[in-house]
Amino acid sequence: MDIAPRYAGTASGMMNFGFGVAGIISPIFFGQMIDITGTWAVPFAASVALLLLGAILTFTLRPDLPFVEDDSAVPAHGWDGASQAA
Repeated sequence: MDIAPRYAGTASGMMNFGFGVAGIISPIFFGQMIDITGTWAVPFAASVALLLLGAILTFTLRPDLPFVEDDSAVPAHGWDGASQAA
């Protein structure tokens, strides 16, 4: 929200989607790994690894640098192809 306030809704939606997918996949993954290995150690180790990865990646976030769109992606005449009045 701090990095790109213009895209706060999109960012929130993407996070909620990711949380939902994780909520669907993790019980399936845990069950399969427990059935295969017979121990809870493997799924918990995978969870710890993902949590550590997330903790490490938080150090790469830079809320002090705002997200700036690339102006070269927008044509000078606008998106609809109509020329702008001078």
